[in-house]
Amino acid sequence: MSRKDIEARLDRSLVNQIQVPRLDRRFDAAVWARIEAEEARVTNPVVELAPSYAVRASRWIALTNIVGIATTLGVALYFLLRTYGGIELPVSEVGMPVPAIPDEMVARIIGVLGQVLGVAALALGLSFTSLGRRVRAAFY
Repeated sequence: MSRKDIEARLDRSLVNQIQVPRLDRRFDAAVWARIEAEEARVTNPVVELAPSYAVRASRWIALTNIVGIATTLGVALYFLLRTYGGIELPVSEVGMPVPAIPDEMVARIIGVLGQVLGVAALALGLSFTSLGRRVRAAFY
């Protein structure tokens, strides 16, 4: 026997001793399911259940915004009713004389200040929208 014959026999013997299971469609399906699960985990990360500092802060900001909006609407409604509904301010009971300001001047001052406050509030509110961010980005 030559050396090549011995190596060939050993090789055949080794091949016959190794039992490799046949891979079928179930194996392929399991591999693709693991790949899809990994891709889903990467593209859709698990949201942490414990609220972070940013989440808690955003809740407080939302709460203060609601209070601010309610206060603004209440004040605006009061002035609208006072201006167009005939509601008068309560008289001071301190006992000090109140300076006499003509009603016409008070109406003009309230009208101008109301318009200025309204425009300022509208500008501030719009500055936090996407349009406002784009306008600010154009100047900075």
